[in-house]
Amino acid sequence: HLGLFLGVAASSAGEAVVTGWSERFGVHMGLRQIGSYRESYRLAREARGGALSSAYAGAVGLWVRNFSWNFAFFEWKRFLHNAVEVTPEGAPGWFCAHLEWLRTLDKKDQANVLTFESATLGTYLTFFNMAGDNVKTKMQYDPQRYPSFVGTCQDIWSKHGLVGFARGSLFKGIYLILGATVAIGIQERLTEIMAALVGR
Repeated sequence: HLGLFLGVAASSAGEAVVTGWSERFGVHMGLRQIGSYRESYRLAREARGGALSSAYAGAVGLWVRNFSWNFAFFEWKRFLHNAVEVTPEGAPGWFCAHLEWLRTLDKKDQANVLTFESATLGTYLTFFNMAGDNVKTKMQYDPQRYPSFVGTCQDIWSKHGLVGFARGSLFKGIYLILGATVAIGIQERLTEIMAALVGR
């Protein structure tokens, strides 16, 4: 678990570095109808000052979102794959029946279902995933009003309490689940193809 924790933490940091600068622009395009990256960056620069802190406004929230989702996803997928191999002791009847159904599927179909289920559980049962996304979006949408991660969390808490960190989670979860299921399914197929080519 520690190895997975550290690996996911590092890979999520890499994701934030690669995509953080464009995430801010995406929020500006979608919520403020700003069509120029230069204009988006200018607004962030005026509010935050530094070049990197402006380009990566909301990056800490982005990391929290990605890390919590990735870790939860891999943990659920590990648990479900192990459960398919050996039914957990004391598992409820409905879960045992579900596992029996999964065992009747072709391996590829089984992997796709497990990916979808892991993505769903990782999304809707991970509070920090939605909290990180809400903090990130606020910091990117209005960097002048929300200049820091801690200050943004305090503002959400003071106005909405704990539920404020999960607002909009139902609809955000839908695109996260669908996107992850498709992307990971494609990745697994490509991995199989590359393994077959290398094997030859």
